[in-house]
Amino acid sequence: MKEENKILSWWKKLDEPFKSKRTERIVTVVMWVLIVLAALPILHFGRRALVTDRFKVKGVSMSPTLVTGQGVYVRKWLMGPRIYTSFDFGEGKPLKCRRLPGIRRIRTGDIAVFNSPEGYGNYDRITFQLNYVYAKRCLGAAGDTIGIRDSHYYSSGTDSTGIPATQEAQLRSIPDSVFQKSWSLAAGQFAGEADNWTIKDLGPIVVPYKGMAIAMDSVNTAHYARVIDYETGVRPVWSDGRALLDGVPLRRYTFREDYCFFVGDNCPNSRDSRYFGFVPEKFVIGIFKVPRNYERSFRNGERFRSLLPGWMRNI
Repeated sequence: MKEENKILSWWKKLDEPFKSKRTERIVTVVMWVLIVLAALPILHFGRRALVTDRFKVKGVSMSPTLVTGQGVYVRKWLMGPRIYTSFDFGEGKPLKCRRLPGIRRIRTGDIAVFNSPEGYGNYDRITFQLNYVYAKRCLGAAGDTIGIRDSHYYSSGTDSTGIPATQEAQLRSIPDSVFQKSWSLAAGQFAGEADNWTIKDLGPIVVPYKGMAIAMDSVNTAHYARVIDYETGVRPVWSDGRALLDGVPLRRYTFREDYCFFVGDNCPNSRDSRYFGFVPEKFVIGIFKVPRNYERSFRNGERFRSLLPGWMRNI
């Protein structure tokens, strides 16, 4: 009996180091699992904020390039992600942010997702709304000269704007009377000039850039009024042969920010910069690339997403 107790005592002492090592390994594994689980949400939201985010296309303004229901991944790292310096996104509050360094700036032909400048249904002023976004093609970046002649889009930024020629031809083929019936022929803030700019014939006009100075004649006062109002909080008016800003004569104006001019590939049916004018560059969330074989990538993407849990499919 004593011998058996000695053997059991000896066996327990021999097994203690192994039990201790097994316990340490289990504790280590559990700790790493907890660390990974805690890091996943941080990595997920960090990816969405700094690297890439997914948006779903709604509407037909970018057809045939993009179709309703198509998911696109916006590359924020290309221009540099926005970092908000204020989280007050209420109605009438300006967007306060700074952009981290990116690979390049937006340019003509890029398709981008951006915050609509008509936030909260404000059609008279450039207004920011956090979750109200558009997907459009950039016809002109800051400093480019853009225009439309007989339904053909052009930009000094490149020889090829990316707008499908078939869509330009379709816009050209529709009689002006059809658009006039729906009040959609006039080119928004650019309408009403002596040359009567329309969505078929517009420009040339320079997309404002930071540091660009203009003489405040009657034409520039009308064309850039909305941008000046956005930057100063006061809309300039033309009265008695001169521009007035809050009642004070304004001979020249220097822009404080960079802007873009966006259009939809579906030229006859797109609400874009032809109507709402220039978009502050800081409203741009990111640029995305349309897959060469969209049908295949769409099917593969939907097939993969169908395997995910319901709560992950809209991430």
